[in-house]
Amino acid sequence: MGWLWGSDSASSAKDKLDPSLQEFLKNEAPSGQKPTLPSKPIPQRNEASKAAQTNPPSPTEPAQLPEKPLVPPESQFQDGRYAHLWKNYTPQHILDERSKTEQDKLRDIVDAYNDRKADIGRVALENCAFEYMAQFDCFRNPSVGQMATLCRDESRKFNRCYDIQSKFLKALGYLTLDKRTPEEDEKIQMHADKLYQQLLAQEALIAKAKEEGKPIPTFESVLSKQNVSRAAVGKPLIPTEMPLPPDADDENDIWAHIKPSSRKEYEKKLATLPKEDQEIERKALLGELRAQTGISKKVEETFVEERLNRIKRREAGQATFGDTIKRWWGWD
Repeated sequence: MGWLWGSDSASSAKDKLDPSLQEFLKNEAPSGQKPTLPSKPIPQRNEASKAAQTNPPSPTEPAQLPEKPLVPPESQFQDGRYAHLWKNYTPQHILDERSKTEQDKLRDIVDAYNDRKADIGRVALENCAFEYMAQFDCFRNPSVGQMATLCRDESRKFNRCYDIQSKFLKALGYLTLDKRTPEEDEKIQMHADKLYQQLLAQEALIAKAKEEGKPIPTFESVLSKQNVSRAAVGKPLIPTEMPLPPDADDENDIWAHIKPSSRKEYEKKLATLPKEDQEIERKALLGELRAQTGISKKVEETFVEERLNRIKRREAGQATFGDTIKRWWGWD
């Protein structure tokens, strides 16, 4: 038990081993030098550093730290070791992008848009999980009253939640193909849910005012810029008695890509909806138009890039048969 108290040294403990075991350890012990990783690069003291020592920087000028060799994020050693091995490294996603044809790039754009549309349905279903479970429990084990109404109230609540949450997500830009992190997508999802809860709170206050015979309070549009930012920080909603100006969004750039006849037809359909639903429907459509405009720009950029590549191949004398056919058809 001496090893518990540290009274015996390592050499004395080794001497107490069986002689045969000591001989085995001696024969099997590895020999030679152990492989070691290169040490951290030491910044060399050049003439500039010597001059900096002789003439120290003034307090107003920040001291310049020695620059570390640049290594990509894929390197395990971010301190600059093996920087010479990563000098000509190209990430895999860039190599994959270079090998894609025009059809592959167009297919990626369409697939990305379809994935976004599917994600809106999935995210709206997550935000309406409580309404969905209430409907599911009603169908599985209904009461007498629920059997008489066929779970109409529960189904109406879930369908309305799903529809409005989807429109909120479109209005907040979830459908666009902008590069976003999963954290940014989750923030948009949370904002859509907060705005829906705010809408329910406004409707409850309006219903209460009608029951009590009080003046109906006036609220900002749920999708106004102020309410969207307020939902991000979690501030409570505040009713206002004064009429509020309409939310000023720059819609001219979006509607410029739509035929005037289509816009007039849509405005007629929008006028038939209840007043409280018109703003939500309008913002949802603007979100869809923004996404479609972004897709059109990406497709146009793909065609322009493909045309420039065809011109370069033709000037270099490497034109393919497909390039010749497209030139005959007047694509150049």
